[in-house]
Amino acid sequence: MCDPTAAHAVLAQDDKAEVCFIAPLTDMPVLRTPGDGGKPIRRFHAPPALPAGSAELASVVLHHTLWVTTGDGHLHPAPRTPTEHLWWADGWDDRPSEAAVVNALVVSNFGSTVDPHEHWKTSEGLTALFNEKHLQGAGLTRAALFQARMTPPRNR
Repeated sequence: MCDPTAAHAVLAQDDKAEVCFIAPLTDMPVLRTPGDGGKPIRRFHAPPALPAGSAELASVVLHHTLWVTTGDGHLHPAPRTPTEHLWWADGWDDRPSEAAVVNALVVSNFGSTVDPHEHWKTSEGLTALFNEKHLQGAGLTRAALFQARMTPPRNR
């Protein structure tokens, strides 16, 4: 927990922040606001890059956005720019190729900064994987991501 900062105020917008935090691994501001029906909502900006170090991607979890789990047991929001929302399958105007390029980068070089404008250059196999319908909470292992990256899409 921490005292509120200007970054927390931006996250809160017009809502009242109950508690302010700083994420220990990324130094990103996080806050909790009262949600609808009494269920609190946590708000944060995802970092443009994941913390560099010895950890590597273990899996990607698909839950409202993309989450990265690491081999050392940490969970991070997938890196992206502030205006970007990573999605899969029918993303309501978001493109699975954006999720694919983020994953291709994170699998290859964990601490690299994401450039979503390069999403047209990513693996067609990864784009096809993220274009499939997955259930909320589904996990894609590192091996599945590597395999998709090396496999051309079926419907060509």
